[in-house]
Amino acid sequence: MEKDQAARRPEPARPHTLTMENRQQAALTGISEVVAFDENQVVLRTDTGEVALTGEGLHVTRLMLEEGQLSVEGKIDSVFYTQRSRRRGWLRRNGA
Repeated sequence: MEKDQAARRPEPARPHTLTMENRQQAALTGISEVVAFDENQVVLRTDTGEVALTGEGLHVTRLMLEEGQLSVEGKIDSVFYTQRSRRRGWLRRNGA
């Protein structure tokens, strides 16, 4: 009986961190998927929602999805989080 209850419990969310230096470099952990990226934005999925970085000249310098790690360089203008997944059409709705 305990095994059935343990199988139904959701796994705890993977810890997520964001470290930014001088708005030119960002290192993130807890990343489960890269949803989209180009030189103006990087959209990532975490266990607790999506995170988007916007700016100019953005490029991914390190990606290790097995470890959930990603690094970005460029001019970072904003970082924002969403609760829900906006897998398709998100970039188009925002004029990208």
